[in-house]
Amino acid sequence: MTGKTHQIVGITAGLGFYLTQVEPTYSPATLAAVLVGSHLAALLPDLDNSAADFWHSLPFGHAAGKIVDPLIKHRNFTHSIFGLGLAGIGLNYLFTFFPAYWGINANVVFIAMLVSYASHLFSDMFTVEGIPLLWPYKRMFGVPPKPFHSFRVMTGKWFENLVIFPLVNVSLIVLIISQWQTIKTILFK
Repeated sequence: MTGKTHQIVGITAGLGFYLTQVEPTYSPATLAAVLVGSHLAALLPDLDNSAADFWHSLPFGHAAGKIVDPLIKHRNFTHSIFGLGLAGIGLNYLFTFFPAYWGINANVVFIAMLVSYASHLFSDMFTVEGIPLLWPYKRMFGVPPKPFHSFRVMTGKWFENLVIFPLVNVSLIVLIISQWQTIKTILFK
């Protein structure tokens, strides 16, 4: 999938987790952190590609991407359960630096970001290439499995752009409309 599709899928997944699984209380900072964190976490598995949207989301990211690119092959450990675990460890460490006065529920943001990261892996399983889900085992896993793998999506082609991307956008809009009362509780006292 392309970066724009991963972004909208990740934001929908992270926000969906937050709005449906967490008790709604006044916490605009947590909502903002969930949105930003979900955006970044949805792009994080592609940090192994210097042209990925992840690098363009960060200051000096283009230069950092050029440094990382020769070191890691695309769709390697970052697209696996191992990569998800590493991201979890890194995020857990990062959230220890969040001061309490920010008013951010770090546990909620942490889970929302892991959900968004996992949404990237899940989305890429539907592509022609699949993902090395059980890395370091090199087998690529995809949905649907062989012998039906010819039904998988070509990254950046018409089906992704004209069917998947619009459907996920509509899903995000439906989520926001259906959870509007919860969103108002979160944003306004």
